Amino acid sequence: MAAHESRSDASHVSVVGREREAAALTSFLETAVRDGGAQLVTGQPGIGKTELLNAAMRQAGSMGVRVLRASGSEYETELGFAGLHQLLLPAAGSLPELPEVHRAALATALGFERGEPPGRLMLTSALLAWLAHLASTTPLVLVVDDLQWVDRASVAVLSLVARRLGGLRVGLLLSQRTGHESFFDRESAPELALAPLEEDAALSLLRHHHPNLHSSVRHRILAEADGNPLALIELPRALTAAQETGADFLPSTLPLSARLRWLFDSRVSGLPEPTRRLLLLAALGGEDGTRLMKVIAGSASDLVPAEASELVFVDRRADRLRFAHPLIRSAVVDLATAPERRAAHHRLAQLTADPDVQALHLAESALGPDDTIANRLVEVALTTLERGDTVQAVSLLLRAADLTLDPAERARRLARASYIGANIAGTLDGARALLHRARAADPAVTNTLQASTAAAAHLLNSEGDIDTAHKLLVGAVTHTEPDPHSAEALEEALGTLMMICTFGGRQELWRPFDDAVARLAPLLTASFRLAAATFADPVRSTPEQLRELDALVADLDGESNPVRVVMVALAGHYVDRFPRRALERTAAEGRAGGAVALAVQALIMLAASAFHEGRWQDAGALADEGIALCEENGYDLLMWGAQNPRMLLAAARADIEYIARARVRMHQWAIPRNALAVRTFTANIEGLAALTQARYQDAYEHYTSICPLGTFPSHEQVTVWTIMDAVEAAVRSGHVEEARAHVRAAAEAKLAGIAPRLRFLCDASAALVADDDVYPDLFDPLVADPGSVRWPFPLARLELAYGERLRRNRAMRAARPHLERAGKLFTSLGTTPWAERAEAALRATGRRRRKGAAGPGAVLTPQERQIAHLAATGLTNRQVGEHLLLSPRTVGAHLYRVFPKLGISSRAALRDALTDLGDEEDGP
Repeated sequence: MAAHESRSDASHVSVVGREREAAALTSFLETAVRDGGAQLVTGQPGIGKTELLNAAMRQAGSMGVRVLRASGSEYETELGFAGLHQLLLPAAGSLPELPEVHRAALATALGFERGEPPGRLMLTSALLAWLAHLASTTPLVLVVDDLQWVDRASVAVLSLVARRLGGLRVGLLLSQRTGHESFFDRESAPELALAPLEEDAALSLLRHHHPNLHSSVRHRILAEADGNPLALIELPRALTAAQETGADFLPSTLPLSARLRWLFDSRVSGLPEPTRRLLLLAALGGEDGTRLMKVIAGSASDLVPAEASELVFVDRRADRLRFAHPLIRSAVVDLATAPERRAAHHRLAQLTADPDVQALHLAESALGPDDTIANRLVEVALTTLERGDTVQAVSLLLRAADLTLDPAERARRLARASYIGANIAGTLDGARALLHRARAADPAVTNTLQASTAAAAHLLNSEGDIDTAHKLLVGAVTHTEPDPHSAEALEEALGTLMMICTFGGRQELWRPFDDAVARLAPLLTASFRLAAATFADPVRSTPEQLRELDALVADLDGESNPVRVVMVALAGHYVDRFPRRALERTAAEGRAGGAVALAVQALIMLAASAFHEGRWQDAGALADEGIALCEENGYDLLMWGAQNPRMLLAAARADIEYIARARVRMHQWAIPRNALAVRTFTANIEGLAALTQARYQDAYEHYTSICPLGTFPSHEQVTVWTIMDAVEAAVRSGHVEEARAHVRAAAEAKLAGIAPRLRFLCDASAALVADDDVYPDLFDPLVADPGSVRWPFPLARLELAYGERLRRNRAMRAARPHLERAGKLFTSLGTTPWAERAEAALRATGRRRRKGAAGPGAVLTPQERQIAHLAATGLTNRQVGEHLLLSPRTVGAHLYRVFPKLGISSRAALRDALTDLGDEEDGP
């Protein structure tokens, strides 16, 4: 079976991921029904031959063609002419219409009558005559699947017929498995070989059939299936519900469903027992272990049957054994008995020199609980977590828990796995199940720090509320005595508590956190101690803290632990210390099924940085990816952060409809849970949107709802970023003295010393409130500084404000270049309302800005044009993606490039904008 049909267009063969092959079969059918011809489709078991043939049959039916079909069976290979009998039986009623010599030959060969068996040439001539007769009124297509199992006599005749179909309006379409030979002459028909599905098509097929797999499981399935469609569909069916969600570990080789086992049973079970034992060692031990390869080399003769069957390939120069397909490796393990697998693991534990690998094999060879092995597995899990493989760390902790004798210790290990799953790996549903297992193992685990941390993480993303989660963690942290052995668990608890305080949005929530950090500081890592200051209360960051943070950021280039990367990045988030490369690695690992929750946080910070730096297309694409991961994995709380850059873009482009929808969704979820930071969050967005729409009094009221101007309350993180926004809103709404008070407060807090961007925002704010006799002295250095272009959006607003002020003071000539530059910057960002305001101000000086393209690269590419027209019809990104065989993320990225080019800010404006482009930008 292959990918499902992409749409119900019967005039073309259409199978997702098989566009090239489908086009080839469409061309074959169109030629065959007119002039005759043959086509052989080949490929590995499960690669999609049958589905492609099915699609071709549907197309042939839609063309008014008669279709006859047969399928080979390995149980009928010894029955002469069984294949031809199955294929032609539906047309047997027309045999009497043939000349007697042909009728008799066919009737005898197909078993309808007794008589002297006809010779092969006579039978071929008779069959060709019959096919010509059948096709005289209606074109005919013969389809034969699994040719390798069709009997020899039928295949020999079909080989001869395939060469002689020219001019008969008869098509012969056959399929055969790679690695299986038949008596069909390959020279009789051109071959269409099916390769494994491309990654996007494989992912689409897997999502279609199994939409609820956790991302780490999905990536594991993709790797094991290696583009085989049947494996993509069948492998998840052999998993338990707990394994699907990440609540239970996946074995080193995935179990096979009954259908997959049937595919490979005969190839593997038919091997000699020594060969199967050798293959089992190779399958469980990896493909390039030096000591294992010595064992294999010492038994080279036992490996010959597997090599001859092309199940494995051995590169003796590189000392490496490779299975022909990951499914063969899985089949070797799956078809072995439990004692055989345990014996193989025990042998591999003796062969390996790596203590970590040895622990893994010993665990798999154990018959029951074993604390010695369990303790070794925990050590391996911690090492694995340190290296950044969070999913594997959870699996190892779960296996360690299974092998642990003491119920209390088993419960603690399950709780730790639950925390890592919830807060790091992204297995939120599975982690919830693990917590239940921990409580079942030992009810007293509820009072432990690990269980409290895991429970709080679940509460934040489910039915719980901020205050309950806060109380739970504060109680656990308060009653935990300082102990180096519990340092890691304490930091995990405090990290969760920091997020609770952040989203709680109330000063009183922070006091217990600050007290705990002060009390436990000697046990905490440097990155966490800094985050507890520079993330929790960035306005009060000290120069010493910032210098220490700079050193940590500089050391992240080779860091493999995503937990450490994200903690350092959080510490630098509000103070503009940004480890981009390390965060990009973390995001990439999450895409590949790694630490999903950390990947979301990395994407949030990458998107926020892209927004500040004016890379708005990147910001939108990164934010959309973060939103999609949150939706897919149930991270309702992290969704806020992922929405933030996307909503900032909407605010800067006056996409009020998007903001309103997102605001309702956030408030409906957050307010009942006492996550009151949502009010600050949306006030910031709505303040910027009001500025964009020139609703200055509204903007002022939104910003002052966060905090009174002239103050920077503790732990009010967003205020460090909004100084210019708040000052601009106050100045433009007539609250100039309050604006000046805010500038003075920023100077007293020494915000300008935190980072270059914050210095620019502080200096820009000072220019906005400057008196008439000195304001050029403040504006000029800022707009002339080449470094200011690093922040194009605030720079454009500063140029606009400067130009408007010069115009009001009748300095028209001096105002024009500033308004010109503002308009160009706004247009490059795709923020039409701001660009129109700059244009209006420029016209007021007596000059009109020369308009080139509507935006950067104004002409849409063919794909952008196609996507834009589909989106203009009202289709969602997912629907557009399904139509064009693209991912929703790719569609969103294209639209973010389209909007600025068309000079619009929302999907609602797409239709008119495309119409305005005229005939050159026609629909797809």
